[in-house]
Amino acid sequence: MPLDRYAPALSAEVAGLATAIAVFLGVSLGWILQNRQFPGKRALGVFATAAMALPAPLLCYCLLAELGHVWPLTQLGLTAAGVVSVLPFLLRRSRGWFGSLNPAYAQAARSLGASEWRVFAHVELPLIWRPLLSAAALALVRLLLELTAAFWIAEFRV
Repeated sequence: MPLDRYAPALSAEVAGLATAIAVFLGVSLGWILQNRQFPGKRALGVFATAAMALPAPLLCYCLLAELGHVWPLTQLGLTAAGVVSVLPFLLRRSRGWFGSLNPAYAQAARSLGASEWRVFAHVELPLIWRPLLSAAALALVRLLLELTAAFWIAEFRV
């Protein structure tokens, strides 16, 4: 779908969807990187953090070029760029939040027979919901500003 809709509405739609996806992936990966040991853990953490150094459109272009595709200037392409843009921020923050939790809460839940999923969903996630909400709001605002600025620049260049 080409970008022929009104830019602020498209910015809001893309930023909202990209933020929701990035929050889900960032919190999930942050929990996994903080609580699990596996081969390649350090490389995954470095790769996810290194994405902060490059602009999101450049990263998405490189990733799609590797797959043999051309950079799509569509809602899907913009959403992918938005996810890549804010995912490292949310991943680093969530990893820090999970690292700062008192492990006694999770151990108590496990000793009562809770599975890892229940510990995550019913013990750890409720403890970090406030900072998670604030980080998601910051990510959303950042994406809105980036997309709106990009649309305005593209409008003046045409």
